[in-house]
Parts: sequence; structure tokens; C-alpha cells
Amino acid sequence: GPQRKFDRTEGIIDTVVGYSGSSDPTKYPNPTYRIIKDYAESIRIRFDPTKVTYSNVLSMFFTFHTPSNRGTQYRSAIFCLSQDQRQAAEEMKKTWKDAGKVIAIEDSSDFYRAEEYHQKYLSN
Repeated sequence: GPQRKFDRTEGIIDTVVGYSGSSDPTKYPNPTYRIIKDYAESIRIRFDPTKVTYSNVLSMFFTFHTPSNRGTQYRSAIFCLSQDQRQAAEEMKKTWKDAGKVIAIEDSSDFYRAEEYHQKYLSN
């Protein structure tokens, strides 16, 4: 899966599977796989910008991500931590639009680590 692909990339420090993107994280705190409300399953990626750039991370995401419209939990989104990240994501999105990659660009909200059985799920 996507987590494994990022984990195998030089410059990626670590990845954590979790839940992001709630419209109201204070109303729906501490989501779980069974009680996810309006969160999306997501991957938090920490990387060393001297070895891999944010644009490289975005390019990897767009290259191997297959967009889904199977509801809020599986929506395709990039959660941005800054205006610079949002701008870079919007620019990358334009270059992939013709390939049919429909991805939402959203401001990051709270991130909740998923249950341990979700971590490195396809890495074993």
C-alpha cells in the first residue's frame, strides 16, 4: 500500500496511519476504524527536506494513489499544514487533472493515530 511505498523512499523519516480531516474535530474526538465519523483514513509523512522535497512527496502520492469516492472515510485528499504546502499541492493537482486524478486539497485538522493493527498493514 501507499504507506509501504513512502517507507521505502530515501528521505522519508517515518509514516503513521491515522485519521484526519474532520469538519469538527472537537465534536468527534478520538476516531477509530469502527467510529470514524467524517474523518478520512490518512498517512502522516515526516520527511527530511534535504533528501526529498515536498514536491517529490506530492509527486509520489499522485503517481501511485488511486482516487476513491467510496465515502468520507476513503476520500482522496491532501491535508496541508501551511499555505506553501497548499499552493504546491494545488499546482501539482493541476498537472495530474488530465490523468483523472481528482484529489481534494484541505487544511489539516487534528491527526489521530490509527489502531496498531493498521500500522504498516501491508508491510509484512
